[in-house]
Amino acid sequence: MERAFQTALWLLRPEIVFILGDIFDEGKWSSQKHWEDDVRRFHRMFRHSTDTELVVLVGNHDIGFHYEMDWFKLQRFEKVFNASSTRIVTKKGVNFLLVNSVALHGDGCPICQSVEKELIKLSKDLNCSLQSLQPGGGATDGCDGSQLFPPSSPIMLQHYPLYRVSDAGCTGQDAAPPEERHLLFREKYDVLSKEASQRLLHLFKPRLILSGHTHSGCEVLHDNKYPEISVPSFSWRNRNNPSFILVSNNTAWKDSPKHREDVQNTFTLTILLLVSSFSPPPPPQASVSPDSYTLSKCFLPEESTVIGVYCSAGACLMLLVLAHCMWIKGLLQCSSLCLLGKHKSL
Repeated sequence: MERAFQTALWLLRPEIVFILGDIFDEGKWSSQKHWEDDVRRFHRMFRHSTDTELVVLVGNHDIGFHYEMDWFKLQRFEKVFNASSTRIVTKKGVNFLLVNSVALHGDGCPICQSVEKELIKLSKDLNCSLQSLQPGGGATDGCDGSQLFPPSSPIMLQHYPLYRVSDAGCTGQDAAPPEERHLLFREKYDVLSKEASQRLLHLFKPRLILSGHTHSGCEVLHDNKYPEISVPSFSWRNRNNPSFILVSNNTAWKDSPKHREDVQNTFTLTILLLVSSFSPPPPPQASVSPDSYTLSKCFLPEESTVIGVYCSAGACLMLLVLAHCMWIKGLLQCSSLCLLGKHKSL
């Protein structure tokens, strides 16, 4: 995983990388010492230059499932990454809404109430931002003190997928195995509940949802207008063909005395997710702007292929060593026979 991540950074030179949660396998159980060891290991594996921003979302393996989650685990996670688990990250006019989906069970728990309150505030800020640029826009009722973002619908990122019955409609080489696609998902465990999913769609009307958790790829269209892509695992531990998503941005927003002006710029984004100003060579062709997007999926070498290459290389090396030993043995035997013949002639 470390080698794959570092290679992707080297090839794509991303400006920003999003990881959709579950970065720690046992974060929900870790003692403080084990937690600190895991954090050091994470920073070593996912090291990056100052030109790249790394944004990490929270997953159930980081703070536990809803029934295991508490303030200590959540604040410990937020302290490591110096950011709230629910917020908006803006990059060149594109709003990325980061959602703590572990806390969206709607049962009134203190963390759930806090996340719900923050989501309502962010929804209001985005709506006010959109209204402020409409003809005749300006001061809008109820928008005093709101934080203004670029006037575009957000791309929503979260660990849990929105509600769907199963992966029966999912296809592609990164989809779940055929024998698993018809297994029914459990609400609040495999996917968000119907109520939480509809609430998010109603509050933000996202133009794209990116999620993880299931370890398999899937594309779903909610309410016939909200597309969601479940991103497969980036780890060979979870699947034979890990992958990440690449996005390149062609448009940015620039502050002006009036509002924000449309200016030309480029950057690339990858899920895991990578975002960079480097235009990668074909075949990946992708773009995202405040109004549109295209995505490319980049696959790592299959684990079986890697193991096969290592085994073949090891076998070739052993054959070379064996051949070399046989050659040395033959040479010694030849030398011995020559010396024996000279001794007899004397």
